[in-house]
Amino acid sequence: MLTSRESSHLSEASSVTPQGDPGVQARPLLRGLTRRRLVQAAGCAAAGGLLGAYGLRPSAARGAAANPKRRPNFVVIYTDDQSNDSIGCLGGNVHTPHLDRLRSQGMWLSDCHVSTPVCSASRYSLLTGRYAGRCTGTRFRSEFPPGAYTRVENNTELEEDRINLPKVLAANGYRTCLVGKSHIIDHRIQNARQKARFGMQDWDKDADPTSPDVSARMKANHDWWAERMKDFGFTDVPAIYPGNLKELFNNPLNVHNLEWTVEAANGFLADAAAKNDPFFLYFATTLPHGPAPWAIKDGRLFAGLDADPRMTGEGLRPSIDAGMPTREQIKAEAAAQGIPLRDAWATWLDAGVGSILAKLDETGQADNTIFVFQSDHGSFRHGKATLHEYGTRVPCLVRWPGHIAAGSTHDGLTQNIDWAPTFLAAAGIPLPGDLEADGVDLGPALLGQAEPLRESLFFEFGFARSVKTREWRYIATRYDAATQARLDAGEPPEAFAGHPAPPRPYLSRNRHLGFHAARQNPNYLAADQLYDLVRDRPETLNRWGQHPEVQERLTGLLEAYLDTFDGRPFGEFTA
Repeated sequence: MLTSRESSHLSEASSVTPQGDPGVQARPLLRGLTRRRLVQAAGCAAAGGLLGAYGLRPSAARGAAANPKRRPNFVVIYTDDQSNDSIGCLGGNVHTPHLDRLRSQGMWLSDCHVSTPVCSASRYSLLTGRYAGRCTGTRFRSEFPPGAYTRVENNTELEEDRINLPKVLAANGYRTCLVGKSHIIDHRIQNARQKARFGMQDWDKDADPTSPDVSARMKANHDWWAERMKDFGFTDVPAIYPGNLKELFNNPLNVHNLEWTVEAANGFLADAAAKNDPFFLYFATTLPHGPAPWAIKDGRLFAGLDADPRMTGEGLRPSIDAGMPTREQIKAEAAAQGIPLRDAWATWLDAGVGSILAKLDETGQADNTIFVFQSDHGSFRHGKATLHEYGTRVPCLVRWPGHIAAGSTHDGLTQNIDWAPTFLAAAGIPLPGDLEADGVDLGPALLGQAEPLRESLFFEFGFARSVKTREWRYIATRYDAATQARLDAGEPPEAFAGHPAPPRPYLSRNRHLGFHAARQNPNYLAADQLYDLVRDRPETLNRWGQHPEVQERLTGLLEAYLDTFDGRPFGEFTA
């Protein structure tokens, strides 16, 4: 029997929200709606949400967009592989004074999630407002042509022929800047043969960046990537990593350099202020993704604070001014707070955030800037590449002085796909219908509305799909026909690096990720998983089979979401 709390929650989740979020009882209605009509319904709500809070009507949006002084700026710091336990104000045993200050000055979105818990897909959804499974990029479409079963992983990328958040902002007078990790375009350029096809340089993995010739070739490749990124809506790309650090294909460069990226971000902010340009800064740091910034060898944080500070994504840079404490000062500051050396990377990342915040203050832009700090998915050590809470739930802090109440919290469900419609609404830019955003405008929540804007969230990754309400999470794993046939024939799934084969295939083709994710939860490979998030937030007990009414409604909810993906099969849900 359902508890009163369960019954109350599920009754709340049985309608279609004003943003077009499909509820449990809405499945028959959804079957009668096209994808376009769902998008248009979402767009109408998103376009008006935050404008009303300004005292503007949607019809006044064009005038607001034409006046830079009335339009807010946007800064998004998107970290890589980070969970709440590496931020002091969110419960971590670390020293992060600037993030703690950000929390005290703004809002914590306590139930914020990403729709896909791996790098590329998460970044795609942030910058488009769309579920990654809707990607029409070259690689994704070649792997999964229309009508085929999809496996969303690090195979999604921004489309040249499709609009996204930076393209819309740039078309409306914003400077749009990417600093840091891309991992969202041109996945095919991954080896010497491909580089040569595109006129890029190549080098040996042990080539010495201190050599003028080698460093010059590295700089040429960096500049190629920076120019290429501008085809996807970014007007400024002063410092870019094409993917993870190892994808520079050079061992000496396989180290973090936060200062290089912070210097670039601060330079952009200063220039935008000098020219009175409204701006969107997307700062995608490589921290704390591998190489592990906490790993110690011979007493040194060899890939982090003790790495050669001259090694950057553009080769050798002898001098960098990021407005940050020195690395030795950062280690000393963490040690003075009793923080172990291996956790000093959190203080380093925090110092970078502090420098960007200080630059906004210095240039007089802080009060007119919506500042978002969020991770792309949960941390590796917690098992990213899962659809469990610790894979999709991420830290998220938001500050907007004079609009967001200091020290406030919003406990409603939010997702990374929501930022695109939120920013456009804040800028007074009507949501374009061909953006096809799945997200909702978070404006009412940011401005203090306690009532949730969403009743549920949808997630996708590899062989799995999931839905979540505030109190329940359902995860379904269904293999494509070829994989299921091999499994039925008794073929053992592929194993990882000499370990025994798993009983069922990992969700990801990256068996390294699958192996470590499966270690975090004994139910990881179960076909159906149901978790009571009120009594079991760590998701240790699979309740499948114990709550038939909940199962029926959540499987129906999953089917409702999947119905919006035209021609994309997923087991019996789309039969």
